[in-house]
Amino acid sequence: MIAKCGEVRVWHWAHRGTRTCDRWWEPETEWHRAWKNHFPKDWQERIHWSESGEKHIADVKTERGIVLEFQHSNLRREERESREMFYQKMVWVVDGLRLKRDRSRFFASLTRASIVKAKPLTYSLPSNEGALLRDWINSRNPVFFDFGEKSEPGDPLLFHTPVLWRLEPRSPKGEARLSPVLKTSFLNKYVRGLALKGIGYSAELRAVCAVLLQQAPRPRLLRDFERHMAKQRARRRRF
Repeated sequence: MIAKCGEVRVWHWAHRGTRTCDRWWEPETEWHRAWKNHFPKDWQERIHWSESGEKHIADVKTERGIVLEFQHSNLRREERESREMFYQKMVWVVDGLRLKRDRSRFFASLTRASIVKAKPLTYSLPSNEGALLRDWINSRNPVFFDFGEKSEPGDPLLFHTPVLWRLEPRSPKGEARLSPVLKTSFLNKYVRGLALKGIGYSAELRAVCAVLLQQAPRPRLLRDFERHMAKQRARRRRF
C-alpha cells in the first residue's frame, strides 16, 4: 500500500501500481522477481487484453507474444484453466520448492520411472506421483518445474548447472512425461528465440549415466535405459 497525502483529496491508502486491478494478482516472492529479471524490463508486467475486453497483467510477455507465468502459490485447477484459455500462447514456470517435501518426492518418483526416450532424455511415470504432478498434469501448456540452482546429494541425476524439468503437455493418459532442460536453454528460447534443447544422448547424458553407475543401484532405472539403448543399436544396425 502507498500513503496518499495530497492537498486535494482526503488522505488515504492506495494499492501500489496497477497489478491489483487483476484478480489473478498475487504477492511476489524473491523467486518470482528473480525469474522476471531474466527478461527485458519492457517485457515484464505486460497488460494483455482479450477480444471481449477482459484485462490481465502477464508476468512476462515476449516480443513473439508468448506469455510466461511464474507460479509460486498453490493454484486452483479452475484458475489455471482460465489463464490458459485467456493467454493461449503461454508457458508455466512452477516453484518446486514451495512445499518442503515437493522436491524430495519428485526426485524419489524418478527412481521408479521408465526411460522412454534417450534424445531428448524423457521419463515416464504415473501422473499421481506426488502433488506437483497431480496439480499440473492436465495443463494444456508446457510446465517447467524449478527445483533450485543445483543438484543435491540423493538426486537420481546430478547436473552441474541449473536444470528445469519440463512436463510434456497432454502426456499419455495416466502418465507424466518429464524431460530435464538446461535453464540456459530455456532462457535462450524465450529471450533470444532459439530452439529449446533437451538433454539428449550426448556428452551430458553420458556424464549422467556415469553418475548413475557410481550411485546406489537403481535396477529398474538402469535396466530400462540399457534396454532402450540396445533397441537403438539394433535399429541402427538394420539400416
